Amino acid sequence: MARRGWVLAGGLVVVAAAVVVGSVAKDRHLDNVERQAMYMPTATIKDLMDAVVDPSADDVWNAVATTVEKSGINEKAPRTDKEWAEVRLGALRLVEGANLLLMPGRHVARPGEKSETPGVELEPGEMEALVRKDPAAWNARARALQDVSLEVLRTIEARDPQRLEDVGGRLDEACENCHKQYWYPNEKIPEFPSDATAVRTP
Repeated sequence: MARRGWVLAGGLVVVAAAVVVGSVAKDRHLDNVERQAMYMPTATIKDLMDAVVDPSADDVWNAVATTVEKSGINEKAPRTDKEWAEVRLGALRLVEGANLLLMPGRHVARPGEKSETPGVELEPGEMEALVRKDPAAWNARARALQDVSLEVLRTIEARDPQRLEDVGGRLDEACENCHKQYWYPNEKIPEFPSDATAVRTP
């Protein structure tokens, strides 16, 4: 009986060891999968704006327009399946572009990049300092962009040109709210005199 008990005990040890080895192997596999799935922010925020956000927003804004011509009022809006599909791609890029803006560790600009209009726009380092100072505020503005972009997408899928023009205005507002905080917070809009105070020349 003693020998049988020893054999059983030895078998249990082997089984326990196999379970431990299997668990360690599984953990290592999961670690490898997680490492492979980790994102690597390469493009800067400026890059994303130039390559994804700005042109995609333009696709939405340019899809609908009202112009007054000599021949009358010209209403522009998507009509064909192809035209609706193209503006839908722009909305999708905006939705996912907001996700890219939310990724931590992304810099505002590449080292050495400077403002194109010093004194009007902040320098990239100043913009990045604002983002780093209050990441929750940055995330909230990126989410606001995503929320309105999702509304744009739903409007496109409903093929509602009138509503698309309206929600395009809210998209512009979301963009401007962010720009005024991080890009040109010191912008001074000149105040034009009213008719009552205007200086008139003879």
